[in-house]
Parts: sequence; structure tokens; C-alpha cells
Amino acid sequence: MRVLRIFSPGRILLVAILVAAGYLTFSAGNNLANSFRLVNEEQRLEADVAALEAELDQLGQVHEYLRSDEYVEFMARRVFGLVKPGEKLVIVDAPQPLPPSDEELKDLAWWQRLFAGY
Repeated sequence: MRVLRIFSPGRILLVAILVAAGYLTFSAGNNLANSFRLVNEEQRLEADVAALEAELDQLGQVHEYLRSDEYVEFMARRVFGLVKPGEKLVIVDAPQPLPPSDEELKDLAWWQRLFAGY
């Protein structure tokens, strides 16, 4: 008879309600955490999209400049040495810099002397 009192229908119902309430609370908390995670992910992705759109705009501007007559003329003059009819090409040689004196070399750090070739 004593065993029967431990497993009474009221206690079984109470345990079942507590288990169901615990499961629902856990499920709601899990859904809330997933919702916050998705909102953060959405904000991060929107920021990425904005950055990519800005980069696309910048690349479009570069593309337009590279297709312009101004750029073509720049490359023809500077890189290929071409001139327009009636113009003369003048090449100016700059004087070579003098090597630094011993005192100036002492003032330079070792890595500056190494990369400068002294």
C-alpha cells in the first residue's frame, strides 16, 4: 500500500507537468538564443554586403578610368614613349646622387645601409 502512495496519479501528473514545463522552457531558451545568433549573423552579412557594394563601386570607377582616353594617352606617353604628331620627345637624365660620407653612414642604422646597398 505504501508503494501505491508514492506513484499516485496526482504525483505522476505533477512530474509529467514539470518535465513538460522544463522541456518547453529549454526549447524557448534555445529558440531565443538561435534568434539572437541569427540577428547578429544578419547584421554581419549586411555589413559585408555594404562593403562589397562599396568595393564594386570603386572597381567600376577604376574600370571606367582604365577605358578613358585620358588613361590611354597617359600609358602611351609614359610607358611606351609615344608622342603626338608635331611633338618632340625629350628625355631628361637626373644626376646620380652622391654616395654618403663615412659620417653619414655611421648615422644610418645597419638595415638602412644593407637595403641602400652601402
